[in-house]
Amino acid sequence: MKKTGLGYRYPFAIVGFGGRRTKWWMRFLKKGFYHCVLVLGNGYEWIFIDPLAHYTDAIILRDIDVISFLKKNGYQVLTAQPEIPQDTRMRFRPYTCVETVLRFLGIKSPFILTPYQLFCFLSQKIGK
Repeated sequence: MKKTGLGYRYPFAIVGFGGRRTKWWMRFLKKGFYHCVLVLGNGYEWIFIDPLAHYTDAIILRDIDVISFLKKNGYQVLTAQPEIPQDTRMRFRPYTCVETVLRFLGIKSPFILTPYQLFCFLSQKIGK
């Protein structure tokens, strides 16, 4: 864990992709990639972050196999490493599940708008 002035920053991230189509506009998204969630942790403690349309839920998880939990709940799972990006201009973008995950991971890409685009980006990054 990286120590900050306030505490520690979690070194591991797990991103889950899945969800159900609950809004009319979601029909434009790729099937199976309607939503994404983020889990940050250190291997023992995890924070499950679920950015929904009407609120963002954050739940502390302990003594759980997070990847198995997400897969059992229908999510495709990728791992990532949160990074602190260089300080640049602030982006004005809609608040979505994708935008929340991008900001937590420190990814600054104006072309990632959907869960499937984020999945492809992270898949390529892992493959390198």
